[in-house]
Amino acid sequence: MTADEFETYLRDLGLTVEVIRGQDGNPYTVVRDVEIPKGSLSGTQCDVGIGRWQATPYVVPPAIHTRPALVPMGQHSTQGSGLGSDWQYWSRHYDRPATPRNVGTHVLTVLGEV
Repeated sequence: MTADEFETYLRDLGLTVEVIRGQDGNPYTVVRDVEIPKGSLSGTQCDVGIGRWQATPYVVPPAIHTRPALVPMGQHSTQGSGLGSDWQYWSRHYDRPATPRNVGTHVLTVLGEV
């Protein structure tokens, strides 16, 4: 999988996807208006960012980023994000094969476990 394949998969699902550069200078894939399907945040919408690394095969970064912050900073292994002051970094390990579907499922699982 590559970052381009991941973004194509998300767009094919009808999601709005952008590539932006964070305040830290790094590129991120950002998915707009993601609705969290389960858990205490069920029904909440947020933007989700994932580091857009150019390695092949694609290496999933050990983090997702949300805007707005969904929990108080410092809870659930969160902190400020390199994307910007209005983003929240969620530290999460990824240990599955990197396929577009697996990465998408990982993001929703992280947010659904809150």
